[in-house]
Amino acid sequence: MDNTKPVDKTSKSIQEIEKILLMLLLSQEKGDIESFTDCFLHDSSVVHIGTDVDEYFTTWRDYLHQIDEFLISRKGHEINAQETRIRLNKEQNTAWYSQLIDTCYETKGEITRIEGFRHTGVLVKTENGWKIVQSHVSAPLIND
Repeated sequence: MDNTKPVDKTSKSIQEIEKILLMLLLSQEKGDIESFTDCFLHDSSVVHIGTDVDEYFTTWRDYLHQIDEFLISRKGHEINAQETRIRLNKEQNTAWYSQLIDTCYETKGEITRIEGFRHTGVLVKTENGWKIVQSHVSAPLIND
């Protein structure tokens, strides 16, 4: 049973969600914690799973403690999203997305570019607009 609504790229909800996802990436490029936090719901329902074993956060508070240092370290690194897909439930109050992310990171002073990070998540519609309640980032394996 398909309980989703077909995506209409011109719908107000889809445009609002695309704006949130863009703000999420731009805030990381700029190291802008305020804009980054505006993308998320700030309660205990938030779940974020990152690429490292210890990056599993099940509340906004836990995630916020980790993200500040991360944003500072990422500042100035370009992030590009592609193949973003957004789906809405029929009630249009819950959405989920997937996208591929190309970015770089710095380790021991060396910048490494990685293409094809997988970024997925769930947003809910609130009185303050769409907010992310779940996000997951996974890194592709680089086959030699």
